[in-house]
Amino acid sequence: MEVTENLKVFLKQDLDMFVAHSGRHKTDLTADKIDNLTTMDKVIATEEITFAENVTWCVGKAIQKCSIKSKRILTGVYLFDHTNKEVMKKMGYGKTRYWELKQIAINEFMKNFAIYQKKIDIEPFIKLVK
Repeated sequence: MEVTENLKVFLKQDLDMFVAHSGRHKTDLTADKIDNLTTMDKVIATEEITFAENVTWCVGKAIQKCSIKSKRILTGVYLFDHTNKEVMKKMGYGKTRYWELKQIAINEFMKNFAIYQKKIDIEPFIKLVK
């Protein structure tokens, strides 16, 4: 089964729900922490919790696999909830270059997210679209 989801809605709204259900924080999904995530005991974990853990793991791994610039943009905007303007300023880019880099970051993330979902055979598969 496949569910189609708008990327921005997924990262700005749905991710918060998945993080809450998984018992994690968005900052747990950063590239330097994702490999140390633990899962809830399968005896007490519901299907909803397990799915949320899998989705959040896929998000973290997808960001981790991105290029350095993409990782900085995705982490700043979607995990630390900074504004695009704040991330743009911190990275030292003008508007045009930043938005070009953000599009690259979004494309990298979408590709990587699909790869990690397939690796763990997540069900339902979340197809992200722009």
